[in-house]
Amino acid sequence: MGTTVELDIYSPRWGHNDRYTVILDDDFMEISSHQKKTIVTYRQDEDPVWTGQPLEKTMMNDHIYPPAITQDLFERAWEAWRNDELNNQQVENELKAISTWINEVTNSKPKTEFWNRYF
Repeated sequence: MGTTVELDIYSPRWGHNDRYTVILDDDFMEISSHQKKTIVTYRQDEDPVWTGQPLEKTMMNDHIYPPAITQDLFERAWEAWRNDELNNQQVENELKAISTWINEVTNSKPKTEFWNRYF
C-alpha cells in the first residue's frame, strides 16, 4: 500500500511556497507540482527509470535551484521505503528533510542587485 507526502518548497519566482506532492507506491514514485510530473518506475534487477519533466527543471522554472543530488535523494528515500527500511512516517520525515535543505539553499542564494537579475 502506498503513501503520499506533501512538501512545501519556497518559490522565489512567486514569493510563496509551492506544494510538491510525492506519491510512493511499490512500482513507482511520482513527484508533482501544479501540472508538472516526474515519475520514477521500478524495474526488477535494473536501475529505476525516470520519465516526465526532470525534477530539477520543474524547480528551476520557479527559481528554485536544488542541489545536484536532489533527484538521487528522492530515489534513495523511495527505495528505502520500498525495501521496508523506512516506514511511512520515517519516509515522510526524510523527504521533508530534503525539502528543508532545498529551502535553505534557496534562501541563502546571493541577494545583491547583480545576482537578483540572474535568479
